[in-house]
Amino acid sequence: MAGCGFGGPGPAATAVPSPRVAIRPSPSASPLAASSYWVLATLGLRLHQAADPASQVVTVVRPGAQLDATEGRDVAGTNWLHVHAHSSPEIDGWVVNDPLLLTTTSMQQHLDTTAGYSVLFPTAWTFVQEGPSQASFVSADRSQKLVLQTADSLEHLPSVPSVKGGLERQEGPVDIYGKSPLISYYRLDGGGYELTLSLLWAPGRAFQFNLHQPAADSSLLKQMLASVIIQ
Repeated sequence: MAGCGFGGPGPAATAVPSPRVAIRPSPSASPLAASSYWVLATLGLRLHQAADPASQVVTVVRPGAQLDATEGRDVAGTNWLHVHAHSSPEIDGWVVNDPLLLTTTSMQQHLDTTAGYSVLFPTAWTFVQEGPSQASFVSADRSQKLVLQTADSLEHLPSVPSVKGGLERQEGPVDIYGKSPLISYYRLDGGGYELTLSLLWAPGRAFQFNLHQPAADSSLLKQMLASVIIQ
Protein backbone atom coordinates (compact mmCIF):
# COMPACT_ATOMS: atom_id res chain seq x y z
CA MET A 1 0.00 0.00 0.00
CA ALA A 2 1.36 3.40 -0.95
CA GLY A 3 2.71 5.40 2.03
CA CYS A 4 3.02 2.36 4.41
CA GLY A 5 6.42 0.91 5.50
CA PHE A 6 7.31 -2.51 6.88
CA GLY A 7 10.34 -3.50 9.10
CA GLY A 8 12.43 -1.64 11.72
CA PRO A 9 12.94 2.08 12.36
CA GLY A 10 14.28 4.03 9.45
CA PRO A 11 13.86 7.31 7.61
CA ALA A 12 10.35 8.70 7.60
CA ALA A 13 8.38 7.38 4.67
CA THR A 14 7.60 9.90 1.95
CA ALA A 15 4.03 9.84 0.73
CA VAL A 16 3.85 8.94 -2.94
CA PRO A 17 0.75 10.10 -4.80
CA SER A 18 -1.25 7.27 -6.34
CA PRO A 19 -0.98 7.18 -10.13
CA ARG A 20 -4.05 8.38 -11.99
CA VAL A 21 -5.88 5.59 -13.73
CA ALA A 22 -7.88 6.45 -16.85
CA ILE A 23 -11.38 5.12 -16.49
CA ARG A 24 -12.94 4.15 -19.79
CA PRO A 25 -16.73 3.99 -20.07
CA SER A 26 -17.94 0.41 -20.18
CA PRO A 27 -19.30 -0.57 -23.59
CA SER A 28 -23.00 -1.29 -23.68
CA ALA A 29 -25.01 -3.31 -26.16
CA SER A 30 -27.31 -1.33 -28.45
CA PRO A 31 -30.19 -2.56 -30.62
CA LEU A 32 -29.46 -3.11 -34.30
CA ALA A 33 -31.37 -0.89 -36.71
CA ALA A 34 -31.01 -3.50 -39.45
CA SER A 35 -29.16 -6.69 -40.26
CA SER A 36 -27.49 -5.34 -43.42
CA TYR A 37 -25.71 -2.09 -44.24
CA TRP A 38 -24.16 -0.63 -47.41
CA VAL A 39 -20.92 1.38 -47.44
CA LEU A 40 -21.20 5.00 -48.61
CA ALA A 41 -17.68 6.22 -47.77
CA THR A 42 -15.97 7.23 -51.01
CA LEU A 43 -12.50 6.23 -49.76
CA GLY A 44 -13.80 2.98 -48.29
CA LEU A 45 -14.69 2.13 -44.68
CA ARG A 46 -12.13 0.96 -42.12
CA LEU A 47 -12.93 -2.39 -40.55
CA HIS A 48 -11.34 -2.49 -37.06
CA GLN A 49 -10.37 -5.51 -35.00
CA ALA A 50 -12.21 -4.05 -31.97
CA ALA A 51 -14.79 -1.33 -31.25
CA ASP A 52 -12.03 1.23 -30.80
CA PRO A 53 -10.69 3.74 -33.38
CA ALA A 54 -7.14 2.96 -32.17
CA SER A 55 -7.47 -0.78 -32.77
CA GLN A 56 -5.86 -2.54 -35.73
CA VAL A 57 -7.49 -2.03 -39.13
CA VAL A 58 -8.37 -5.43 -40.56
CA THR A 59 -9.17 -4.09 -44.04
CA VAL A 60 -10.82 -1.19 -45.86
CA VAL A 61 -14.22 -2.05 -47.32
CA ARG A 62 -14.97 -0.61 -50.77
CA PRO A 63 -17.88 1.80 -51.45
CA GLY A 64 -21.14 0.03 -52.25
CA ALA A 65 -20.19 -3.18 -50.43
CA GLN A 66 -22.83 -4.94 -48.32
CA LEU A 67 -22.03 -5.71 -44.69
CA ASP A 68 -24.07 -7.98 -42.42
CA ALA A 69 -24.28 -6.86 -38.79
CA THR A 70 -24.46 -9.22 -35.80
CA GLU A 71 -24.07 -6.82 -32.85
CA GLY A 72 -24.30 -3.15 -31.92
CA ARG A 73 -22.26 -1.53 -29.17
CA ASP A 74 -22.05 1.99 -27.70
CA VAL A 75 -18.54 2.99 -26.62
CA ALA A 76 -17.78 6.48 -25.28
CA GLY A 77 -20.74 7.98 -27.14
CA THR A 78 -19.98 6.26 -30.45
CA ASN A 79 -22.11 3.49 -31.88
CA TRP A 80 -20.17 0.57 -33.37
CA LEU A 81 -21.36 -2.40 -35.42
CA HIS A 82 -19.83 -5.86 -35.48
CA VAL A 83 -20.06 -6.87 -39.13
CA HIS A 84 -18.77 -9.23 -41.78
CA ALA A 85 -18.67 -8.87 -45.55
CA HIS A 86 -21.85 -10.27 -47.09
CA SER A 87 -19.97 -12.21 -49.77
CA SER A 88 -16.98 -13.14 -47.55
CA PRO A 89 -18.03 -13.90 -43.93
CA GLU A 90 -14.40 -14.48 -42.95
CA ILE A 91 -13.82 -10.71 -43.36
CA ASP A 92 -14.98 -9.69 -39.90
CA GLY A 93 -14.60 -6.68 -37.61
CA TRP A 94 -16.05 -3.46 -36.21
CA VAL A 95 -17.15 -0.27 -38.01
CA VAL A 96 -18.46 3.10 -36.83
CA ASN A 97 -22.21 3.40 -37.41
CA ASP A 98 -22.44 6.83 -39.08
CA PRO A 99 -25.32 7.62 -41.52
CA LEU A 100 -22.87 9.33 -43.89
CA LEU A 101 -20.61 6.26 -43.91
CA LEU A 102 -23.25 3.50 -43.90
CA THR A 103 -26.88 3.15 -44.91
CA THR A 104 -29.54 0.54 -44.26
CA THR A 105 -30.96 1.21 -47.74
CA SER A 106 -29.87 -1.38 -50.30
CA MET A 107 -27.69 0.47 -52.81
CA GLN A 108 -26.25 -0.01 -56.28
CA GLN A 109 -23.66 2.07 -58.12
CA HIS A 110 -24.05 4.09 -61.29
CA LEU A 111 -20.78 4.89 -63.07
CA ASP A 112 -20.69 7.46 -65.87
CA THR A 113 -17.29 7.24 -67.54
CA THR A 114 -18.13 10.03 -70.00
CA ALA A 115 -19.10 12.63 -67.40
CA GLY A 116 -16.53 11.20 -64.96
CA TYR A 117 -18.52 10.46 -61.84
CA SER A 118 -20.17 7.65 -59.87
CA VAL A 119 -23.00 7.66 -57.33
CA LEU A 120 -24.84 5.10 -55.24
CA PHE A 121 -28.64 4.98 -55.49
CA PRO A 122 -31.32 2.70 -53.99
CA THR A 123 -31.51 -0.74 -55.59
CA ALA A 124 -35.30 -0.41 -55.84
CA TRP A 125 -34.96 2.75 -57.95
CA THR A 126 -34.65 2.96 -61.74
CA PHE A 127 -31.86 4.72 -63.63
CA VAL A 128 -32.78 6.69 -66.78
CA GLN A 129 -30.26 8.40 -69.08
CA GLU A 130 -32.16 11.43 -70.39
CA GLY A 131 -29.45 12.86 -72.60
CA PRO A 132 -25.67 13.25 -72.77
CA SER A 133 -25.64 15.59 -69.77
CA GLN A 134 -28.64 14.46 -67.70
CA ALA A 135 -29.39 11.31 -65.71
CA SER A 136 -32.35 10.53 -63.47
CA PHE A 137 -32.87 8.11 -60.59
CA VAL A 138 -36.54 7.37 -59.90
CA SER A 139 -38.18 5.57 -56.95
CA ALA A 140 -40.44 2.58 -57.63
CA ASP A 141 -43.58 4.56 -56.71
CA ARG A 142 -42.28 7.58 -58.70
CA SER A 143 -42.71 9.86 -55.67
CA GLN A 144 -38.99 10.67 -55.62
CA LYS A 145 -36.72 11.60 -58.50
CA LEU A 146 -33.11 12.72 -58.40
CA VAL A 147 -31.95 14.54 -61.53
CA LEU A 148 -28.19 14.82 -62.00
CA GLN A 149 -27.14 17.42 -64.56
CA THR A 150 -23.66 18.27 -65.85
CA ALA A 151 -22.51 21.38 -67.74
CA ASP A 152 -19.37 23.34 -68.54
CA SER A 153 -20.21 26.10 -66.04
CA LEU A 154 -22.66 26.94 -63.25
CA GLU A 155 -24.36 29.44 -65.55
CA HIS A 156 -25.23 26.67 -68.04
CA LEU A 157 -26.96 24.48 -65.47
CA PRO A 158 -30.82 24.54 -65.43
CA SER A 159 -32.59 27.23 -63.41
CA VAL A 160 -34.07 26.19 -60.07
CA PRO A 161 -36.66 25.41 -59.03
CA SER A 162 -37.59 23.57 -62.22
CA VAL A 163 -41.28 24.44 -61.64
CA LYS A 164 -42.93 27.34 -59.79
CA GLY A 165 -42.10 27.50 -56.10
CA GLY A 166 -40.36 29.55 -53.43
CA LEU A 167 -37.13 29.17 -51.50
CA GLU A 168 -37.91 28.01 -47.96
CA ARG A 169 -34.40 27.64 -46.51
CA GLN A 170 -30.82 26.56 -47.13
CA GLU A 171 -28.80 23.96 -45.27
CA GLY A 172 -25.15 23.06 -45.14
CA PRO A 173 -22.53 23.06 -46.23
CA VAL A 174 -22.58 19.38 -47.18
CA ASP A 175 -19.52 17.48 -48.35
CA ILE A 176 -19.44 16.19 -51.93
CA TYR A 177 -16.04 14.63 -52.58
CA GLY A 178 -14.23 17.59 -51.05
CA LYS A 179 -16.59 20.37 -52.20
CA SER A 180 -18.97 22.12 -49.80
CA PRO A 181 -22.18 23.43 -51.42
CA LEU A 182 -25.47 24.30 -49.72
CA ILE A 183 -28.76 22.45 -50.15
CA SER A 184 -31.64 24.77 -51.13
CA TYR A 185 -35.19 23.72 -50.16
CA TYR A 186 -37.93 24.93 -52.52
CA ARG A 187 -41.59 24.48 -51.61
CA LEU A 188 -43.40 23.95 -54.92
CA ASP A 189 -46.68 25.69 -55.69
CA GLY A 190 -48.17 22.43 -56.98
CA GLY A 191 -47.15 20.52 -53.83
CA GLY A 192 -44.02 18.78 -52.69
CA TYR A 193 -40.43 19.94 -52.51
CA GLU A 194 -37.41 20.36 -54.71
CA LEU A 195 -34.04 20.02 -52.93
CA THR A 196 -31.20 21.24 -55.08
CA LEU A 197 -27.51 22.10 -55.01
CA SER A 198 -24.88 22.96 -57.60
CA LEU A 199 -21.09 22.93 -57.56
CA LEU A 200 -18.20 23.81 -59.83
CA TRP A 201 -15.79 20.89 -59.64
CA ALA A 202 -13.13 22.39 -61.93
CA PRO A 203 -13.05 24.84 -64.83
CA GLY A 204 -15.37 23.41 -67.48
CA ARG A 205 -17.04 20.92 -65.09
CA ALA A 206 -20.19 21.80 -63.13
CA PHE A 207 -22.72 19.48 -61.45
CA GLN A 208 -26.28 19.94 -60.24
CA PHE A 209 -28.26 17.54 -58.03
CA ASN A 210 -32.02 18.13 -57.93
CA LEU A 211 -34.31 15.90 -55.83
CA HIS A 212 -38.11 16.06 -56.23
CA GLN A 213 -40.11 14.50 -53.38
CA PRO A 214 -43.21 15.04 -51.22
CA ALA A 215 -41.43 16.08 -48.00
CA ALA A 216 -38.59 18.41 -46.99
CA ASP A 217 -36.40 15.51 -45.86
CA SER A 218 -32.77 15.54 -46.99
CA SER A 219 -31.59 12.33 -45.26
CA LEU A 220 -31.57 10.11 -48.37
CA LEU A 221 -30.18 12.90 -50.55
CA LYS A 222 -27.29 13.43 -48.13
CA GLN A 223 -26.47 9.72 -48.19
CA MET A 224 -26.44 9.64 -51.98
CA LEU A 225 -24.29 12.79 -52.07
CA ALA A 226 -21.89 11.22 -49.57
CA SER A 227 -21.29 8.41 -52.08
CA VAL A 228 -20.44 10.66 -55.05
CA ILE A 229 -16.98 10.16 -56.57
CA ILE A 230 -15.82 12.66 -59.21
CA GLN A 231 -12.91 11.64 -61.41
